[in-house]
Amino acid sequence: MEAAREALGEGVAITIDRFHVMKNFQDGLTAARRELQRGLSAEARSRLKGSRWWWVTNPENLREEDREPFARLRQEFPALGALWDQREGLRAIFEDRSLATADQGQERLEDWMCGVRKLGLSSLDKFCKTLTNWMGRIANYFPNRSSNGRTEGFNHGLRSILWRAWGMVNFKNFRLRVLDRFGRAKT
Repeated sequence: MEAAREALGEGVAITIDRFHVMKNFQDGLTAARRELQRGLSAEARSRLKGSRWWWVTNPENLREEDREPFARLRQEFPALGALWDQREGLRAIFEDRSLATADQGQERLEDWMCGVRKLGLSSLDKFCKTLTNWMGRIANYFPNRSSNGRTEGFNHGLRSILWRAWGMVNFKNFRLRVLDRFGRAKT
């Protein structure tokens, strides 16, 4: 990151993509869910079996037939429901278009962290520490909502070409495949 600042100048605001923040939180959420489940009876754990996907899926992406059973699980297991509510709260912060400055975003994220800490889950403490350490760069997302999704997609496309070809020793052939995948080859 510092190399980018050095190349582009001091006025560049280094931003951490919201995708990486949410991915980090999802990992913490999964660990916290397991932490909570370990404290449940075997019968209660069996009722949660097979529900992992629901806890990490955006509500609009849940299948219609999954919505009602998932709502019942959140009511039956309020600690897990509160954990899911915090996930949705974090997502809502990143979706909120009224947050137009880094300071506004940082304030909302800090408020959100207070709620997460009240859950008292050690696996989320690690995420909160990471969020605190990188807060300035995460908050830089809010002014322009920049994302490196295109770059990530392009890199994934390049890797998939290499995977399918089992590596490629001939740069000319690699170049032609990249141009075929991402744009027109100029002959």
